[in-house]
Amino acid sequence: MNDIIVILHQPRDPRNIGAVVRAMLNTGCHHLRLVDPCPFDPATISAVAHRPDPVLANLTVHAHLSEAIADIRYLVGTSDRPHPGLPWRNDVRQWANETRQRAASTGPVAILFGSEGNGLSRDELVLCQEILGLPMASDYPVLNLAQAVLLVLYELQQVTTPLAPPPPPGEPPATLAARESLYTAVADLISTTNFVKSGTGQALHQRLRTIIARADLSERDAAVLTALLREVLRKLERR
Repeated sequence: MNDIIVILHQPRDPRNIGAVVRAMLNTGCHHLRLVDPCPFDPATISAVAHRPDPVLANLTVHAHLSEAIADIRYLVGTSDRPHPGLPWRNDVRQWANETRQRAASTGPVAILFGSEGNGLSRDELVLCQEILGLPMASDYPVLNLAQAVLLVLYELQQVTTPLAPPPPPGEPPATLAARESLYTAVADLISTTNFVKSGTGQALHQRLRTIIARADLSERDAAVLTALLREVLRKLERR
């Protein structure tokens, strides 16, 4: 489970952070990132998760989500329901097998969990290549934070089929930072060409983020496309 990273976005109760650490220890996952968390201290964590050192040794805290995911090549969001236009799935066992194979062949996979009260917003979910839902009773589908983390990590831990061998060396997938640079270049081109004729264009921008996320670009692909768009922008601005 060293190839799985848990990211908590804006957790608001230190006891929940402790419960997540305990769930991670239960499943052998030791990489945790916190984004804009509530104040907490190791004593609070230890009160809930005994001997939390394996996770605390790898814990990093980030002010912004963009900082926490900049080096991530594959990001999975979590939600209790589908979101129109976004790649949502709830076949958890199949997903777990695919995810362990992906992590073995292309590098760590990060799983993003939202805050206790509101979960992840659509703006946060569009940053993810896919969104995972856990199949719960339809009249009460919402889990608390630690339950959701434990169930997802448990399914990943239970994968016992042999992992696919790594593919031949090739170009590494684009990081989230590289994809964000490409999206920014696209957004600048939209603004420069006045492509949006009315309204804010928010739906268009979200769709473009989703397209870029689904494209499975390599780091070099993203760099080439970004450089091309920047050159087009420079020529348009000269005119």
